[in-house]
Amino acid sequence: MEIYRFGELIKTNGFSAADMEAVLDDAHARKAALQELPLGQILDLLHKVGRAWADPDYGYRRQAVEVLPDYIRFSGPMIEQGILTLVELLTRSNMEKRLDCDLGDAGYLDDWVYHPRFGGHMMAQPHGVVAHVSAGNVFVGGVDTLIQGIVTKNVNLMKMASIDPLFPVLFARSLRDHDDTGIVAGSLALLGWKGGDVAVETVLKQRCDAIVVYGGADTVRSYRQDLGLHTKLIEYGPKYSFALIADDELKRRGLKEVTRAVARDATMWEQGACSSPHMVYVEDPDGQAAETFAKALATELEGWAEQLPAGRKTEDEGVEILRVRELAKVEQAMGSSLLLQPCDTDWTVVLQRAPDFQTSCLFRTLYVKPVKKLEDALEAVRPMGAFLQTVAILADEARTKALGRVLTRIGADRIVAPGRMARRQHGTPHDGTRGLAELVRWSSIGQMSEDGTAGKAAFGKNGAVWTPYDPQHDAFDYLPDAERDAAVLAELRKLIADIRPRSSFYAERLKGFEPNSLKDLARLPVLTADELKAHLPPSGHGLITDESAGGFVFASGGTSGAPKVAYRTAAEHHYNAARMGKGLLLAGFGQGDVVANLMFAGNMWASFISLNMALEHTGARFLPLAGNMDMEFVLFALKHFRANSIISIPTVLLSIARLVEERKIEGLELRKAATGGEHLFPGARAYLSRVLGIETFASAGYAANDSGAIGYQCDHCHGGSIHHVHEDLHYVEIVDPDTLEPVPTGEVGKIIATNLNRRLMPMLRYDIGDLGRWIEGPCGCGRTTRRFELMGRSDDVLNFGAAKLGPDVVAQALKEVPGLSPVFQMIARFDGVADQLVVRVERDPAAQDEAVLGERLAQQLRSSTKELKTFLERKLIGGIAVEVLAPGGLPRNPRTGKVRLVVEERTS
Repeated sequence: MEIYRFGELIKTNGFSAADMEAVLDDAHARKAALQELPLGQILDLLHKVGRAWADPDYGYRRQAVEVLPDYIRFSGPMIEQGILTLVELLTRSNMEKRLDCDLGDAGYLDDWVYHPRFGGHMMAQPHGVVAHVSAGNVFVGGVDTLIQGIVTKNVNLMKMASIDPLFPVLFARSLRDHDDTGIVAGSLALLGWKGGDVAVETVLKQRCDAIVVYGGADTVRSYRQDLGLHTKLIEYGPKYSFALIADDELKRRGLKEVTRAVARDATMWEQGACSSPHMVYVEDPDGQAAETFAKALATELEGWAEQLPAGRKTEDEGVEILRVRELAKVEQAMGSSLLLQPCDTDWTVVLQRAPDFQTSCLFRTLYVKPVKKLEDALEAVRPMGAFLQTVAILADEARTKALGRVLTRIGADRIVAPGRMARRQHGTPHDGTRGLAELVRWSSIGQMSEDGTAGKAAFGKNGAVWTPYDPQHDAFDYLPDAERDAAVLAELRKLIADIRPRSSFYAERLKGFEPNSLKDLARLPVLTADELKAHLPPSGHGLITDESAGGFVFASGGTSGAPKVAYRTAAEHHYNAARMGKGLLLAGFGQGDVVANLMFAGNMWASFISLNMALEHTGARFLPLAGNMDMEFVLFALKHFRANSIISIPTVLLSIARLVEERKIEGLELRKAATGGEHLFPGARAYLSRVLGIETFASAGYAANDSGAIGYQCDHCHGGSIHHVHEDLHYVEIVDPDTLEPVPTGEVGKIIATNLNRRLMPMLRYDIGDLGRWIEGPCGCGRTTRRFELMGRSDDVLNFGAAKLGPDVVAQALKEVPGLSPVFQMIARFDGVADQLVVRVERDPAAQDEAVLGERLAQQLRSSTKELKTFLERKLIGGIAVEVLAPGGLPRNPRTGKVRLVVEERTS
């Protein structure tokens, strides 16, 4: 016999208690290395193995299909079905779903995770060394239990089933071939000994941390004896399953569809799985439906026998099938049964009038039992109690739930539709347990602050229980730099391990990259906006890790052509919104405030949706108005609902102020304003204070559509451009624009951001397009998270509200106006009420009518972008003016001769 011992294949003729002692010594020594391995790296490995097995020409797969039928007596096509099940099990998204369902959050396996209902931190620790006793009835099941042990970071031993010593070894060899570190493949031992060997099994039961037992009643009972004091026994004993078919739903769905689904359930695994149906209760009010169903079921079983041929049976198994048939013939002669069978032993259907639960001899042998009402079957199955596992119910939703409630109280744990009994939904409980949760032990930190609230760490995921942000739980923000940086580095490593195998773009960019410090991140190239467009759907591919994933697609205010898009899962968006909500709460928005959200809605913009969700974390009442609503209604709502706070882009606020001033409107109660999307210059701030009565100005948060919330203002940062970094969401660098080297504190450089949470559209070292500088010294709020000051755009782009105007727009418009040269300059001004765009351009030497040329260019610009067009139509910006100059009229840099493309004059 060939065994697999921690990466080594060994031929053996026996296995003794001393051998088991040596294996367990080795196993316990291997625990630490596996426990330190990031979960993402384990999931990557399993996913790669699954991709290999998905290839029909993969060597181990071909070997399994060719050789396994001689071991386990499944046909080749049935073996193929099992391999497809394995591939599905190993797929990363399915494994993540399983982890989240069983553990609540896969992150518990890597680090402390804050639990809001507990009010502290929790972590899932592996038991250590886990033994698995495989039953062998379904060959994939043995590998599945190993996979569960692997993802929970346990060192795993398996007693291979005597009928299948091959498939687990093939899986282990495949794992070894793909495991670059050797840690996972080296934490697995597949062993063989005669069941019931007391000496060997006593060592196992005394020295393992946990034992998972699959098998019959005798096997389970034997492992209950002589267990070590701290050895956990996880039992999966004998279970039985059946189906319930309601008359009305059978008629609605159709006889052929339903019987084909039931026949498939009985065909899979030769009916040997715990989830395979032994019986079908058919609701039969007229006394004919059950017989009709049985005959149609026989037809469908014959069809499945052609598609998935029956495996070879032993002589004893054939005798048992014949015994069942002979008994059915006797009952048929007595009028209590009907036997349906082919000329071979491929399948058997027995229509049996008695309602009591009847176990099958397996091998596609099904009992069909008529009942007046499905509810009548409940008493018949009640004696089975805890032996029940899966029940397939065909009924309407209300009746399914009612029947399911009674059945699960009796003992069943899994309710499915016919056709789904052999297809385990990822995340479903296993024999009444959350299977993966059985393989870990839970630990906690209940560290309490003086006021009785628990400290909260960063990097948590929004769970099923929604909780608002609470600054009292923000211990992370007060940690020393070294501790925060260590946490950020750990999160960065997990991010890289997660995305590298799932994105072709990052597979290339991160090839061989393993950061030992945060400074190492600077070795990676900066991610540009052009790269985003080139590698994101619909224009390109490679950057998204899962193009079928659900969630949000946002578009930024592009300048021309296709906009930049941003993809976020719902969980990522909620986490981002919570960080924005934190910023708003710390900036002074909270309970008692009535906040009008006047960010722009529609056009796939993110800000309006994000800020509505962010405001949920503040405790304020908020009015989701939108800045592109009719201003008459906006003014009405501000007065009617007595809004005292407002969030918008400065352009909208200035438009409201202009209307208030022109119409001499009174009665507004606005006192607080948070702005975003563009800079609120001092002149505009003074105007808003004078006209609207705004007393407190704050940032709605420094964010980018592509990367999310980057910075926030505390109450010591009001009135300016200084922000704290959301260090639990972003790692921020400020670098020299030319050399891309980090700049000293106080010097201006480009802002480069890495989102630590984003997996769907990863953003590593993204050039935001803004300039900033680090602020030295502690903040008065006491937080130690780093602070920076925004210093304007680093690229040639002007912000006008949500619209971004770049030179490409002006250059394109110039092409449509003959007589103007391509030499131009863009100027942003504030006229005391609204923003103004001025374009200065030189004419061709031969052109003369400067006024006509200027008007033509202005017309082109007014229709060049949807944002500018909307803003002009709604008078949210003052207008566009064009100044046409003679050739050479624009000032040049005396050293380079270049014209300065963008001039910002809104600073006063």
